[in-house]
Amino acid sequence: MSAVPAFRSVQADSAEVAALKSKSNLVSVSLGSKIISFSDEFFAEASNLLKDEEAVFLPDVFTERGKLMDGWETRRHNKKYDWTIVQLGYPGSIFGFDVDTSHFTGNHAPVVSIEGANCSEEEVLSGKAQFEEILARVDMNPSAHHYFVYTAPTKVYTHLRVNNYPDGGIARLRVYGQVVPQALVVSSDGLVDLAFVGNGGRAVACSNQHYSSPSNLVLPGRGKTMGDGWETRRSRTPNHSDWVVLKLGIPGAVRNVEFDTRQFCGNFPPLVTLHGTVSEEDTPADDARWLEVIGGVPLTADKQHYFEAEKHHGVAFTHVKFTMYPDGGIKRIRINGCPAVSA
Repeated sequence: MSAVPAFRSVQADSAEVAALKSKSNLVSVSLGSKIISFSDEFFAEASNLLKDEEAVFLPDVFTERGKLMDGWETRRHNKKYDWTIVQLGYPGSIFGFDVDTSHFTGNHAPVVSIEGANCSEEEVLSGKAQFEEILARVDMNPSAHHYFVYTAPTKVYTHLRVNNYPDGGIARLRVYGQVVPQALVVSSDGLVDLAFVGNGGRAVACSNQHYSSPSNLVLPGRGKTMGDGWETRRSRTPNHSDWVVLKLGIPGAVRNVEFDTRQFCGNFPPLVTLHGTVSEEDTPADDARWLEVIGGVPLTADKQHYFEAEKHHGVAFTHVKFTMYPDGGIKRIRINGCPAVSA
């Protein structure tokens, strides 16, 4: 068994947290994550931990069991400890955590630890899964975000067990990491969405993310609200453009693309381009050579747009750069193509 990397607590306004948030949240419901089992959820359901939205507080709302809390809250006076097991949407290595106790003041979990396992759901449910501690017991403060960063990414895990000592509430859990595909997700036409998070794709750089993160661009589905796409601030500078660089999960030749502006009606980009490059770096160097894959094409409101890539079919790109003129928002980007082994 390999050693778990060391971790440290970091401040919410640090550059380390900003880097963490550029990773995928491996326990997001948008990735298909779910609660497998739990010891108790008397006051509030464990599934709230996985919500993408920030926790809210409704001071005057009560249920038959007490105050309605937007998080996971267990009953009082536990003589041991409470726990819940989360199945990641996709297996992945972990770079860090945010354990969030927002709005839990006199009822937060005072101490938390986290364990990880790489196993099947059946092994978890049968009790055969082998969990190892990956975040030793750490103290929690009331109504606060607690960020922990590893010195190196962990090995790949499929399930996490969150331990709550001895009881209480946690609003949200964010597990920032990198999806490590076990098998490529292939569409019915035999092509692969090279940028899809389930295939290991991710956003590695962008010009601006004032309203929402570019990591949303490669998520499954078409999203629920305008907030789970990528949207930049309004520009006031002539000839402005905003851009995002996506690292493909596997290098490949681009055949066709989809640009989805669902729910972006008064703020979609009027013109966009797509370029590709080949780089061994996580983020291509400033002097990287970008080849045009899709020329300037117009987009419209709240629509899926499909374009054929007519250039550079012989190039197995590692990254693509999507540019909006001058700014705006887009929900999803699909880069459909042939992996390098068959390009």
